[in-house]
Amino acid sequence: MRRAEDTNAPYGATDDAAQRERLKVELKEAARALGLADLGVTGSEPLPRGDYFEQWLAQGRNAGMDWLEPGTRTRPTDLLPSARTVLVAALRYAKPQQEPAPIAAYALRDDYHLVLKQALRLLARRLLAFAPGSEVRIAVDSAPLREREAAQRAGVGWIGKNTMLVHLQHGCYTLLGTLLWSEALPPDPPAVDHCADCRRCLDACPTAAFPAPYQLDASRCLSYWTIEQQGPLPEELREPLATRAFGCDACLAACPFGGRALHAESPLLPTLERHAALSLRELLVEARDRFWKWFRHTPVSRGRRRGLLRNLLVAAGNSGELALREVVAPFCQDEDPLLADHARAALARLDALARDKEPP
Repeated sequence: MRRAEDTNAPYGATDDAAQRERLKVELKEAARALGLADLGVTGSEPLPRGDYFEQWLAQGRNAGMDWLEPGTRTRPTDLLPSARTVLVAALRYAKPQQEPAPIAAYALRDDYHLVLKQALRLLARRLLAFAPGSEVRIAVDSAPLREREAAQRAGVGWIGKNTMLVHLQHGCYTLLGTLLWSEALPPDPPAVDHCADCRRCLDACPTAAFPAPYQLDASRCLSYWTIEQQGPLPEELREPLATRAFGCDACLAACPFGGRALHAESPLLPTLERHAALSLRELLVEARDRFWKWFRHTPVSRGRRRGLLRNLLVAAGNSGELALREVVAPFCQDEDPLLADHARAALARLDALARDKEPP
């Protein structure tokens, strides 16, 4: 939390609606100049879909994500008691050229938390200058606030059937950050759901993780298993994993919104080509020998070395590339039983796929 120094504001000190409307326009222009894809404004009232969130938790569909607790994340004033306005920023990133891929698109770049926070800090300075003595708080993932619901109410995008935020121009390829302010701004109208009868994202999920539209069962989601879960990968999810090793873009890639423009690079969050170009063999070697050197400042670090190696071993088995045997085989003697077990399973999978290719 920050408090502005008590100095004269360049826009005056009166609570004038015209000045605040002008400030909102200037904030949106500044956001675009910074490279953000969108900026929306909403009030600090409790966020919508609170009942859905509580029911989702009660059904255990948060899997092992125990930090998602009942009775939280719906009230912006829990983060900033004086909050009257929530600004929601969307940071876009490029859609990958192929899916599946070893690393999900959002993780093939620098840590978005740092990028979004820096942009929001610059916008916060304008708010503090406008209203000396006001308060702001920036939240990007780590704070308990449901950004997607805030983004929908702020007009940035709508929550799609895959539970991701969908932006008309940028599809599902945005990352969100919020800026809470203790002063009022005129709100934007909420976004309208354009999904209609489309179900491409639901049908694209390789593990049927959507029991119904707008509902996600995290216990069947490959992103959950490859990022948040460090134990053995369930047998029934290993083949659907294909060659993925961190995250899954299946339901994002299936969404029709955005078109070809989605492949354009983001000025704030460009693809790290040296990461995107790594083969499964190279990823296995780098994750084994230089994990922190390669991934320390990227989202991949959240999965930890052990988790990424586990996933890469499964992906290697699914690849059918017999040349990967020489990289996988040494893991069978790894001191970590989890990696040794997954390595043996990967070799067995490679052998099975090779037999399937043999002529009758």
